Amino acid sequence: MLKFIDKHFEEVIAGVGLLVMSSMVFAQVVMRYAFETPMSWSDEIAVYCMLWSVYLSASWAVRERAHIRVLNLIQMFPKPLSTWLMYLSDFVWFVVSAFITWQGIILHMSLWERPYHSPVLDIDQKWPYLVVAVGFGLMTFRLMQVYYRHFKHGDPLLPDLEASAEFHP
Repeated sequence: MLKFIDKHFEEVIAGVGLLVMSSMVFAQVVMRYAFETPMSWSDEIAVYCMLWSVYLSASWAVRERAHIRVLNLIQMFPKPLSTWLMYLSDFVWFVVSAFITWQGIILHMSLWERPYHSPVLDIDQKWPYLVVAVGFGLMTFRLMQVYYRHFKHGDPLLPDLEASAEFHP
């Protein structure tokens, strides 16, 4: 069960969020143009689902090492230097993610002290804004997990690096 959660946690939540968001937008279009009775609350739910899907998909991309990178410069250097450049860039990424996680926690705590509610559904904004701390916290965790697996089991830092190095348009 833990392996399933480790492998599919972000996928499932981001997928459900994307499904709900698409359904809300579709329902809003149908209600507005077919029945001329717009739903005032659907766009608010769609925005929250989109935010959660984006942040959790970013964490998922960290786990899969699928974030967009500019590898042309790194590939021009010898392999040992390019490896250290990868370590350096990921360390900077880790520090920034940890910092934003901390700031997201501070933001979330401030919303507990000074509640703010959404205008239409009256949702306490501490729940949608929690995505900053959770999303960047998961990115930080996934970066640590990637490096743990790299050093412990020899997993590659970029699985498709060799394949992309062979492609020259």
